[in-house]
Amino acid sequence: MNLRNQQITVSELLRHPQAYALLRREFPEIMGSPLVAFAGAMPLSMVLQYAKDRYPSEKLNRVLAQLEQLP
Repeated sequence: MNLRNQQITVSELLRHPQAYALLRREFPEIMGSPLVAFAGAMPLSMVLQYAKDRYPSEKLNRVLAQLEQLP
């Protein structure tokens, strides 16, 4: 999946079924939150800035690599 240098938006990611499943599996507490809808227009890079305070960088890097491997 082309993350466009992390400028892909949250809503674009969530429209991709495999990306959605991966994010739901890795971040169930976030994906079940209504806040996801509010973040739809945000680029992935901005979301990662917030996420780095909550999740270990190893996990974020692993998930990014998995997203990049999606067709």
